[in-house]
Amino acid sequence: MFFVHIGHFTLYLVAFVATAAAFAIFESYRNRKGNTSEPPSPVRLPIIGHLHLMSGYQVPYQAFTELSKKYGNVFKLQLGYVKCVVINGHKSIREALVTKGNHFDSRPNFERYQQLFCALAFCNWSTTQKTRRDMLKAYTFPRAFTNRFYTLEELIAIDTRSVISSINEGFLPTKPIISRACANIFTRHFCSKNFDLADETFIEMVENYDDIFYEVNQGYAADFLPFLMPFHEKNLKRIGNLTHRIRDFVLTHIIGTRFDDLDVESEPNDYVDSLIKHIKSGESPELTWDSALFALEDIIGGHSAVANFLVKLFAFLAKEPEVQINIQKEIDRVLGNKEVTISDRTLLPYTEATIFEAIRLIASPIVPRVANRDSSIDGYQIEKGTVIFLNNYDLSMSLDLWDEPEKFKPERFIRENRLIKPDHFLPFGGGRRSCMGYKMVQLLLS
Repeated sequence: MFFVHIGHFTLYLVAFVATAAAFAIFESYRNRKGNTSEPPSPVRLPIIGHLHLMSGYQVPYQAFTELSKKYGNVFKLQLGYVKCVVINGHKSIREALVTKGNHFDSRPNFERYQQLFCALAFCNWSTTQKTRRDMLKAYTFPRAFTNRFYTLEELIAIDTRSVISSINEGFLPTKPIISRACANIFTRHFCSKNFDLADETFIEMVENYDDIFYEVNQGYAADFLPFLMPFHEKNLKRIGNLTHRIRDFVLTHIIGTRFDDLDVESEPNDYVDSLIKHIKSGESPELTWDSALFALEDIIGGHSAVANFLVKLFAFLAKEPEVQINIQKEIDRVLGNKEVTISDRTLLPYTEATIFEAIRLIASPIVPRVANRDSSIDGYQIEKGTVIFLNNYDLSMSLDLWDEPEKFKPERFIRENRLIKPDHFLPFGGGRRSCMGYKMVQLLLS
């Protein structure tokens, strides 16, 4: 009689709770009796694993830092269907990035990125990937005081003047004009293509990139529980349409007839020429035109990261009037009325330190890695195929590494009036999968 009254739903609920409790007891026992060479791990729940431990935090990396206080610098998480290891602490992160970087240079195979970028973004290390990076290096790492360096310096100066003029004229909000200026610097430097910042087609391209930049930096439960992906179908279709519109823009307004017109015997003038020459000359390894276009779109999209960082930097400075004053004093003392250029970076350590401090506080995540073989970190076994999260938030906000890390203090990067970069400051990752555009970012921000 009792079971007649409590109903089917309650019975299912009781059964689920009992199953979850039994699973938790089993997990707890397994963790106590398991292989001690494996990283420690919290008790997980059925299906979702440890995803519930990410709730209540602005970013998951804050949760990782809290969990490290109990489980140490290296611990294991089951996020939905995905087996993960979280790495905290300077020594352990450097081991994963540098010492054993070639053990952890693959990328997660999240379905969302597969749908958006057809497996061309966040791809594993390969000879093709190396070729793309080698071709790009000459443009993202321009050697100081070469013709390419001075050309980039002038491009930055021109668009910086345009931004300052627009702001002085009351152009608000400021983010759109900053984004357009950054995009124009990128298209001129990599593609030799200049755009009017008021051009509607160009503005649409910049806005499309900004939408994609936001999407890529979001984390969804569906990344770890693929059966939830249908709930994101509408948004994925919208973002997919934006990527197609960017492709149309690149083909129409940047490539045009350049593929047919390029003489493979001539020296490339820019990154577009380098890509086209590699394909037309049949150089090894083979690079498809689709892969080349994606590589070009990818590096142009780097302007969104720079623009969004600049907006955050200005927000920091708005709250720090004393830092503003110190920057102005340094520039007045060193340069007087001379226009600031990227050649002056080494002369302005406090200004450069301000950029470093903003980067530290933003604590952008290092792109997750995947173990391409059985390996180890800090003595713990890491199985091949495990997703590796490197907790840059921990490096940036650790009380062991920084004095008053929550405060904006550019002087922490200065010693005896010289700029210093501590070994534990790794905002762009490290090893052969480090951010290819980081030098460009530093030059543009300066």
